Amino acid sequence: MNRHPLTLPTQAALALLTLAACGSPAPEKAPPPSPVARYLVGADPSDDPCVRIVSAIGYAEPLLVPAGEEDTQEFSEGVRGRLAYVHGVVLEYGPRLPRELLPYESVLTTTTDRLSPAATPFDRQVRALKEYRAASAAVKKGCPAS
Repeated sequence: MNRHPLTLPTQAALALLTLAACGSPAPEKAPPPSPVARYLVGADPSDDPCVRIVSAIGYAEPLLVPAGEEDTQEFSEGVRGRLAYVHGVVLEYGPRLPRELLPYESVLTTTTDRLSPAATPFDRQVRALKEYRAASAAVKKGCPAS
């Protein structure tokens, strides 16, 4: 004797409907990609470029040897990663630096691009680090205090 008046296909259909009704809602569609390149997560294009770039330079500095000792610098993943971060910040904000600092933006972009890859030969890293230091010092000096 069958105690359940519903047939097996009906029970299966009800189970599927119950699961569908109790499931999570469909995820919202992701926003379309920005037409402007973004190098930093959470970066606000309206941020002051001097503040952002000087901050990024300051983020990298604790891992760098003192000026004049560049030939003893170890270019570990941490060092290269922080310099890559500076590279991204400069790509995002550098073009909006004050006009007199734009030549240094180009130097920072080039040097951080050379310093970031592990495959860059040591002698090129040392030269790039010296150039980076001069440009970063000029940007820090030339940016108005914030």
